[in-house]
Amino acid sequence: MRRGFALVLAAALATAALGAEYPSQPVKLIVGFSPGGGLDISCRHWAQRVGARLGQPVVVENRPGASGEIAVKQVMNARPDGYTLVCLSGSNTISSAKGAPPFDIRTDVTPIVQMTHFTFVLYVNPKVPAKTFAQLVAYSKAHPGKLNYGSVGTGSTPHLAFEYLKMQTGLDAVHVPYKGTAQTAAAAIAGDVDIGLDAIAALKPHFDAGTLRPIAVVSAKRTPMLPDVPGMQESGVSGVDIGSFSGVAAPAKTPSAIVELLNREFNAVLAEPETRPIFFSQGYEVAGGTPQEFARMLAEDVGRWSAVVKAAKITFD
Repeated sequence: MRRGFALVLAAALATAALGAEYPSQPVKLIVGFSPGGGLDISCRHWAQRVGARLGQPVVVENRPGASGEIAVKQVMNARPDGYTLVCLSGSNTISSAKGAPPFDIRTDVTPIVQMTHFTFVLYVNPKVPAKTFAQLVAYSKAHPGKLNYGSVGTGSTPHLAFEYLKMQTGLDAVHVPYKGTAQTAAAAIAGDVDIGLDAIAALKPHFDAGTLRPIAVVSAKRTPMLPDVPGMQESGVSGVDIGSFSGVAAPAKTPSAIVELLNREFNAVLAEPETRPIFFSQGYEVAGGTPQEFARMLAEDVGRWSAVVKAAKITFD
């Protein structure tokens, strides 16, 4: 017992010392997408502000490919010393829900903090004779196989989110994949697809112009991004609250002292007065919280998407 206590005490002291010394060199933040995209812009802001607080540069390194999987794998293989971090996004929980997942985001990294959250909006071509979600479901059931919906690609978060809505509500529509938000919105405006589901920011100009009609946001309650559009509870659907996120993680087994220090500094940046307006203008809501809360969110996402992938028999290229 004495030997066991001594080992535990030594480990605790070593971890505390490591946390006290950290960081003594620049920190690398891996982004799994190309420069200039939404996640890249967000992560560069976090890197600059957190680096200033840590007293060491936080350097962004872009490793695009495989919907963010390459970046996660790089961090999984890095030393768990706090000097290699990764920006996570919703695509990473979908990767973990595949039939043969490249990794399990729940166990193969150490969550640090959820940085942002954004919700999706369900919209239609104005010629679709439905102005509420209940009317859309009723119309689709009365005309089975007639409606179709566009997404930004097979296996994307909007694709799985729509399939989840179908499972929960009986909404009937056939999937038509496109290559991005702009192409999907253009197809809906032209009437090539009837329905779409995507992030709010890129779609709001179409809503303001009347070329697309928002039906509901796919979160439990209304969002400040679209204050006049009802959420799912108000639309008569309980238990549906779907969105996506950005966050920061480290390699598995990163010492808790380092995780706690990074969590504190990232949360401090989120609380800075200029942070919320910057990201609100891009369609993001600031999140924050503890590593444990972020871990629970990741686990819930993987569980939901795993059920959708299995029930809808979704295959990934």
